[in-house]
Amino acid sequence: MFNIKCSYSGQLNRLFRFESNLTKPKIKRIESRPNSLALEHINSCNSTTSEVINSVLLNQKVSISQKELDELLSLPSVNFYLPITNQTYPGLLGLIGKPGSRRSNSGVYIFSHKYSDKKYVGSSNDLARRFKQYFEKKILFNNKDTGVLLPLIEKEELISFTLQVTVIPSSYSKFSHCFLEQYYLLNKEFNLNTHKIVNFRVNQGFKIYLYDKDCKILYYSSNSLNAFCADLGIHHSSYKKHIANNSSYLDYFTISNNLVEKAIPAGLTELELRELIDEGRKLSLNELHLSYGKPIEVLDSDTNTTKIYESAYKVATRLGFSRSSLRNYIANGKAYKNRYIFKYANKTEN
Repeated sequence: MFNIKCSYSGQLNRLFRFESNLTKPKIKRIESRPNSLALEHINSCNSTTSEVINSVLLNQKVSISQKELDELLSLPSVNFYLPITNQTYPGLLGLIGKPGSRRSNSGVYIFSHKYSDKKYVGSSNDLARRFKQYFEKKILFNNKDTGVLLPLIEKEELISFTLQVTVIPSSYSKFSHCFLEQYYLLNKEFNLNTHKIVNFRVNQGFKIYLYDKDCKILYYSSNSLNAFCADLGIHHSSYKKHIANNSSYLDYFTISNNLVEKAIPAGLTELELRELIDEGRKLSLNELHLSYGKPIEVLDSDTNTTKIYESAYKVATRLGFSRSSLRNYIANGKAYKNRYIFKYANKTEN
């Protein structure tokens, strides 16, 4: 079941405009170190005010007044026991809206661990889509090795948590959920969050495209990185890596910020595309396991001697780096420490 924490207060039909109360001397002092400021404030255990929030968000050129922050903090929240059941699902749906509908609401959510003081806060401009990711295991654990919350959910399951949801009325600024999340992140209680600064993604001004490897087929496009990652189950770090390196994703897709006008739309549904990506992950994982089992030839250029190891694991253990790093050295043909050169061998040698 769920219960309402408090009642609505204030005028919810007023449009909010966030303005900074910071003075110029403070701007000069704090401009370059938002993460340090956030950690200093968290460790100080001082109250979080609008001025503190504005200081850590200064580089993003957004701000909020104390009155506006107080209004956000006065909004009601609804608590749910997890996992969501047939009895509580209608209540959650009525609160956040249906996935994929125009009525999906923005807001802030908090996962609290029942058996410790651990908490996690997040926010979304589309709560229905966000919760779909949390409550569908196939989607949830695509990136289970990232962060602290997902591994804990996988280990102890959702029954070990409670969920608190605060919906932001549509009359509020589109960034209201981000400001409220930032308020909570500056509280020491939220120790399951590894990042302490909210990315407002103001004026991001770019689009994201997913093509086939040769950029002849367009599978997906979005003007939101969050939507791209949520819809396709691709982590932010994967996006950044493949954009920075201009490399293919799963050796099948190309992630790009550029429109290729000659690319033909694939016409796949979101579900069909996710299934295609999942197949690519399985093939990539199988190839990875096969490559790890291949014998590796190691040339020591200092001594001009060659040794063959029976597996990537043996080489990685001997030289003190990961197997994925070894694969990169083999693929790029680069020498490790300007000394060791690797390649796959055709036979093993004792």
